[in-house]
Amino acid sequence: MIRRIVPNDNSCLFYAIAYCCEGAEASKSVEQRLRGLMRDNVLADPDPETRALFLGRPVGEYAEWIMNPHHWGGESEIVVLSEHYKVEIAVVSCEMMSSIVYGEGAPGGRIYILYTGSHYDPLVAGSAADALPSDEKKIQPSGHNAALEASAIDIARKHMVDAARKAAQRTVKKIKCLGCNALLDSPEAVEAHCMDDSVAHDDDFAYECAEETVVYEEGDALPDTTIDLTDEAKVCTFYNSTDYPFSNFFPAPVEIDGVTYPTNEHAWECSKFSMTAPEIAKRIQVAETIEAAKTIAWTDGMDKKREDWDVVKVDMLLGILRAKFKQHATLRSKLLETGDRLLVNVDTDKWAGMSAAGGIATGDNNVGKALMQVRNELRS
Repeated sequence: MIRRIVPNDNSCLFYAIAYCCEGAEASKSVEQRLRGLMRDNVLADPDPETRALFLGRPVGEYAEWIMNPHHWGGESEIVVLSEHYKVEIAVVSCEMMSSIVYGEGAPGGRIYILYTGSHYDPLVAGSAADALPSDEKKIQPSGHNAALEASAIDIARKHMVDAARKAAQRTVKKIKCLGCNALLDSPEAVEAHCMDDSVAHDDDFAYECAEETVVYEEGDALPDTTIDLTDEAKVCTFYNSTDYPFSNFFPAPVEIDGVTYPTNEHAWECSKFSMTAPEIAKRIQVAETIEAAKTIAWTDGMDKKREDWDVVKVDMLLGILRAKFKQHATLRSKLLETGDRLLVNVDTDKWAGMSAAGGIATGDNNVGKALMQVRNELRS
């Protein structure tokens, strides 16, 4: 069998089944058509109360829910689509290493789809992975086929092996010299490399470089710059949560220029608009929650942020943190107690925080760096 790949979004189930039943030429619009089919099917059910038990929600609510392209289908949708296309649908589970067949005995034959735990792909009969769609057979005769079943399970097993390998991989961003393809760790290293006369660059070398992602497989020696975020003797980590005193989310009111903000995050979001849209800044200041403050900034303030924000945001962050630790003695003591440990804001936001899967740091950790600067200032 061959695994065909469909778009990795919330409509992959619809794409996978349509690929097998309608052909490779099925357009992306098929997902809305099949979602509409699901909606109409449940609304026409003569026993909506019983149907609601299977759906886990009232049929009217489900009818609206399924039309949202951000919601993805599962067993309920497979059952209906099996009846619609009059085919058996064999779902090959990568997690269970087995298949479940829906619509057994359907007259239209059997199709196979792979389920990884978060994505569906169609499986078709063919002799080579690079076979053209015209050379494959999408629908098989109804009933159990031991050879196809074994081949499908092999594909599921290969997926799990590949997934485990990828999970063990570690990636790090490097800077690649386009003159000699050398991979370097920092802008400073790039500058030293480019100015080094002993490095072989041709006469046309223009000091150009590009970001490069380097993948380390399991067992590879990691760079000397790896960071163990679990080493509490050297590192102090915190998350964007109200539970962490060093987080901007921590509920510690801060006063800046005569204005009081519920949290540092409120002050941070307001600082984007205080000059360009003061009415938005005021709404953010009095927002009851951090989520509400961020929502105002991301929606109403989407195109009203001060133009020099990328230039001034580090200084704005420092000013807010200085106020916080000056005005709260207990928090100031906690910061000073960290000594010389590396402060890391663990977050996927590459500007504000850092992650270090496998010890390889990615992210600028600007919040952590600003905290360490404030710590040094307090100490002196």
